[in-house]
Amino acid sequence: MVAAWIGNGWHPALFRSEAHALGKLRQILHPRVVIIEENNSIENSAYIDYSLFPFDYCLDEPNAEIIASWFTKIQPLTSQSIAVRASKMGNMGGISITKIQSEIGAILHDKGWTVNLENPDIEIMLYYCGSPEKPLPSDPCELDTPFFVWGILDSTGPGGHSFQNRSPTERPFFKPVSLDPRLARAMVNLCYTDGNPPNFIIDPFCGTGGIAIESSMLGISVFASDLDDEMVQGTIQNLNQIEFEGELFVQSCNAVEIFDKLGQIEGAAHAFDPPYGRNSWISGEGFQILKKTIFSLSKVSRGPMVMLLPIDPDDVRSPTHSSAEDFCPFGVRPEEFLDILSQIDYKISMIHPIWVHRSLARALVRIDPK
Repeated sequence: MVAAWIGNGWHPALFRSEAHALGKLRQILHPRVVIIEENNSIENSAYIDYSLFPFDYCLDEPNAEIIASWFTKIQPLTSQSIAVRASKMGNMGGISITKIQSEIGAILHDKGWTVNLENPDIEIMLYYCGSPEKPLPSDPCELDTPFFVWGILDSTGPGGHSFQNRSPTERPFFKPVSLDPRLARAMVNLCYTDGNPPNFIIDPFCGTGGIAIESSMLGISVFASDLDDEMVQGTIQNLNQIEFEGELFVQSCNAVEIFDKLGQIEGAAHAFDPPYGRNSWISGEGFQILKKTIFSLSKVSRGPMVMLLPIDPDDVRSPTHSSAEDFCPFGVRPEEFLDILSQIDYKISMIHPIWVHRSLARALVRIDPK
């Protein structure tokens, strides 16, 4: 099935990477609209809002007759009710979405369809897509002309409220360093390859269990560990709130010794957020621990590694911030990081800088075997 996926506007580039991991990305139509084939459901996504199937698109603004005609060709008249929802993305001034919603609804009503705006059986979604607002970081995917896409709502992502409703502060064990659930879910999803999940997620810096929780909720077996036994016990408390039928191991372990603990695991991926602060990266301690950890993980499994690393906030503004040749964690030279990856025969396949505030930024990075 070929579908159009509509992404959240917080970080469009991250949406596209998640879409590429969960499905087979055929084409980017807009920073927040992609065509996916052989796709999975988006119900477990982090930044994918809607899936449209069937769908169509054009560069010239469609009128109500075009949309209504398209719908009646692909959908025989039934007793089901319909609703038309129109939205704007980016810079699309001077357009009344209320007007075209009403016009399409009126045409379809005249053709015999029942309009139900509250609880329809079928929702026709129409998006007016303009050039994106300038985000921070900048998005390499640009749009020169307006673009229009429409389709039937096939499925819906969990949305921001779903993640807000299970805030880390509501868990039995909480620390201020807890990873945001939505970002943790994205990290787990970015371990997928062409829509296929890993057999196992390994997190050697589990903290309060954010990544382990998201993995468990997706039915992916987990090995979570931390050097701090308080974090290990807290993660166990938090995971006890989840019904999970897969394998789940939470133990105290030094991250750099993870291979000695686990040995080899077939089909595992690695997702982690090193908890080391700014000063440890300035001194070089943080990088040395990261280096030894990824060495050890590469022996456990030759799967992808998705990691959240501190970076200089100025790098978020740089046009080269997403270049594999120029990327480096905070306090590290690019050639040092690339040399480490070369030693384990891995390469950078994805970089997403994330602005936090003027003195803090992070990069969501995926590395893969060459």
